[in-house]
Amino acid sequence: MLTRLLTFLKQPYYIAADSLHFNLLYALLTIILYDGVFFKHATAYNNGFCFLGGLFICLWLIWFIAAEILFHRYTRKPLAIFFILLNTTAFYFMFTYNATIDKIMFLNILQTDVSEVRDLLRPRFFWFMLVLGILPAAMILKTRILPSSRRRHMAAISIAAGIIALIMLGNFSTTDSFLRSNRNLRYYLAPSNYIGSLISIAKLKARPMQNLVKIGEDATLAPYWHGKKKNLFVFVMGETARAANFSLRGYHRPTNEALTAYLQDLIYYKDTQACGTSTAVSVPCIFSHNDRQNFKPGTETHTENLLDILQRAGYKVLWRENNTGCQNVCNRVELEDPCKTGKFCLDEILLDNLENKAANFTSDAFVVLHQRGSHGPAYSEHYSQEADIYKPICTQKDFPECSKESLVNVYDNTIAYTSQFLAKTIDKLSKLSDKYNTVMIYISDHGESLGENGMLLHSAPYKTAPAEQKDIPFLIWISDSFAKDFNLDKDCLRRMAENPHSQDNIFHSVLGLSGVKTGLYIPTLDIFAACRNR
Repeated sequence: MLTRLLTFLKQPYYIAADSLHFNLLYALLTIILYDGVFFKHATAYNNGFCFLGGLFICLWLIWFIAAEILFHRYTRKPLAIFFILLNTTAFYFMFTYNATIDKIMFLNILQTDVSEVRDLLRPRFFWFMLVLGILPAAMILKTRILPSSRRRHMAAISIAAGIIALIMLGNFSTTDSFLRSNRNLRYYLAPSNYIGSLISIAKLKARPMQNLVKIGEDATLAPYWHGKKKNLFVFVMGETARAANFSLRGYHRPTNEALTAYLQDLIYYKDTQACGTSTAVSVPCIFSHNDRQNFKPGTETHTENLLDILQRAGYKVLWRENNTGCQNVCNRVELEDPCKTGKFCLDEILLDNLENKAANFTSDAFVVLHQRGSHGPAYSEHYSQEADIYKPICTQKDFPECSKESLVNVYDNTIAYTSQFLAKTIDKLSKLSDKYNTVMIYISDHGESLGENGMLLHSAPYKTAPAEQKDIPFLIWISDSFAKDFNLDKDCLRRMAENPHSQDNIFHSVLGLSGVKTGLYIPTLDIFAACRNR
């Protein structure tokens, strides 16, 4: 195929078309080749022939008008080819993973690295690019475009606008209902989805650097416990773990078997909601003093968070990284990246030398371990042989090539590995119990879709995201000495764990449990407050 393509490119102009017809055909090909996922979702609202036909014509003519405005003598071919290549890339992700293309998706892209990009761009992507990108681009290169009169172009735009108005106003109630009820469909409509998202990101990045907004400047450490030990918190920042596949939540497979020995001191919160469906949103939101409704992505770059308050109050704060970064949360605390291979390491590397590190702390300490966890699509590369339990597994990054069974198997293995990692973390904390009161908090940033309703991975718009992307695992392990010195009633905590919770609880619960006093603290959001006898 490549040989034939090169031979074709060496030929002189193969096709001739005037600019008006070229724009009409280009708009038509955009609808046919790249907007299939949009129409697939649109049929869920109304699968009537008249409705879909009218929608098709309206979008065709809208893209035609856009081409008439953008494409001119010297910009036509470069822009046409540029949009074809971008359309193909967007369509690949929408078609393969049922992913939405929005501002949050681009924020994730800005936070990713070479390894994650390599996982996503598999051979299937290059076939998509060849068939839907390079071949149409080659046809455009070999097309001789003849000029049309300005009068013809203006007349064509007027006629197109009139037809659009006639169709939309002729059935106004259906059009109005569709536009109001399906706003998230715009994230599947190429090229407007990525153009709008890029404009939003450009506006965000173009904002002038803002001064650091300090919070909790009144924070002080006011311990109310009776013991003399220092306190060591280990906060495991989980990645892409969904609660539906945790046996502690009721999943039929024993994916949390490694934690069985610690159940006496472990509390699992069965109904916990994430702040977002992507790392770029959820991680900053977890540590923010704002709740989900008031948190604005992007503000974490210039606003202090929970870690700053803990450090100001006297805690030693350490962030250990095994993912794509701390999303600006750890900008002002000590950061360690124990993985030096250039690719991701297994999460156990976060525990390397942790005991020796903790032995040298001279104050209370709060250590964050940021997992690789269950991040896709390369699930099979992120757990040890010990966790290779469920088979057969999907080793492909092109999920459509895998059976649903193998996809669930490989994902469950990542959850089993996380359980083993948490068990090893608890073991290390137990060995430090002679010097520290120890506690471990684990919460995932967001969940994951494994093919439910045709959706894969995560980052769906929050309002329409499936439960699998928002229901997350959340658990704590509390040593006996910690519970005793803090007067914590574990039975009370287990009863309270049956209530609904969310990532909004983290900020206030950590402040309350760590003995940090500040005016930002809200006792009703502290999950430990009702079970703590001061």
